Amino acid sequence: MPRLLLVCTGALAVGACAGGGRVATFEAAAVPPAPDYARPDAWLAQPGRNGLERSTPPGMTPIDEARAPADVFFIHPTTVDGGALNAAYDAPRAQAKLEPAVLLGQASVFNGCCRIHAPHYRQASLAGLKDREATALAYSDVARAFRQFIQRIGRGRPFIIASHSQGSGHAVELLQREVAGTPLQKRLVAAYLIGGYVPRSFAEIGLPTCDAPRQTGCVLSYNASKGTKLARMVIEGKAYQWQGQWRKQGDPPAICVNPLNWRAGAAAGPEQHMGGLPLPKAPFPDRAVQLADLQPGITGAACRDQMLEVKLNASASGFGDTLSSLAGSYHLNDYGLFYANLRENAIERVTAWRMSRRD
Repeated sequence: MPRLLLVCTGALAVGACAGGGRVATFEAAAVPPAPDYARPDAWLAQPGRNGLERSTPPGMTPIDEARAPADVFFIHPTTVDGGALNAAYDAPRAQAKLEPAVLLGQASVFNGCCRIHAPHYRQASLAGLKDREATALAYSDVARAFRQFIQRIGRGRPFIIASHSQGSGHAVELLQREVAGTPLQKRLVAAYLIGGYVPRSFAEIGLPTCDAPRQTGCVLSYNASKGTKLARMVIEGKAYQWQGQWRKQGDPPAICVNPLNWRAGAAAGPEQHMGGLPLPKAPFPDRAVQLADLQPGITGAACRDQMLEVKLNASASGFGDTLSSLAGSYHLNDYGLFYANLRENAIERVTAWRMSRRD
C-alpha cells in the first residue's frame, strides 16, 4: 500500500494530511452518480457471494448464511487514495486499494454470527473528510443503503451496525436518524463503531454505552494506540452531527470500551486476549480464503483518557505499519488486534439478544 495512504487514511486524515496544495471545493454538479442499492454492484459485500468477508482463520468456519440468526450492516472506512472530494461508489480497485484488506481484516469478524452486508458509497476522499457537504453526500448514500438493508432482511430480524473510521462517523449519524427512538431500536443487537470519535451522549437518546459482554441495544467504540499524543487525532477536534446540528470537540468525551473484557473505561491483561490477526497484505484473492494464524495473548489493553492503550509483546508479528511507527496509532488494525475477541463477542451478543426475546 502507498505510504501516504497508510499514514493518512481514515479518521486520522483530517488535520494530519491537510497541508500543501490547493484545496478543492464541493460542487454538486460534479459529484459522481448515486449508487442504486437494488443492484448488486452497489454493495461491497452481500450474502451469497462467498466474498473475502467470508474468510476465516485456521480452526474457524463461517456460519451457514441460510441459518445465520442475524445480519450485519457494515460501513467501511476510507478506502480510496486521492481523487475528488467524493469518490465514485464503483471506483476501480486501483483507486480503492484498501477494500480487500477491509473485508479480510474487519468485516470477516462478523461471519461467525451473521450475514454481512456492506454498501459501496460515495465516500469522502482524504480531502473530502474536511468538507461537510462531501461527508453529507457520503452519509446520504449510507442512509439509503441502510433502508434497503432493513427492507431486505425482513421484519423482526436482529441486526448489528458495525463500522470503522469514516464509516463510524456515518454510523454515529445513522444511529440517531434511523434507529434511536424507532421500532428498529428493539432489533439492534449492538453497534460496533470502532476507530473514530463516538460521543458518550448516546445514552441520552436511549442507546447506552456497552458495559458487559452480553449487553444488547448498546453502543461501543475504541481507538487502539501506544498512548501517544499524535494518535489522539482520531478523537480530538472532530466535527460531528448530533441531533441535527454540527458540534465539535468540547462536547462529551469519546466512548472507550475495552474489547478484552467489554467493560467501559476498563483495563484487562493479555490473558484475556484471545487472538489477533496480522494486517492482511497484497496480493489479495478474489474469493474467501483462509486467513493467517491468530496470535493470542500478545497484548493487554486499558482505556486511558478516552483512548485504548496497548503494548504488544515481543512475540507479536505483523501488526506494525507506518502509522503505528510514526504516530503510535494502531488505527489500521483496530479490528485485527482483537479479532478473536470481537468475533466471539458478536456471537455472544446475538445469542443474548435471541435469548432475551424468549423470556
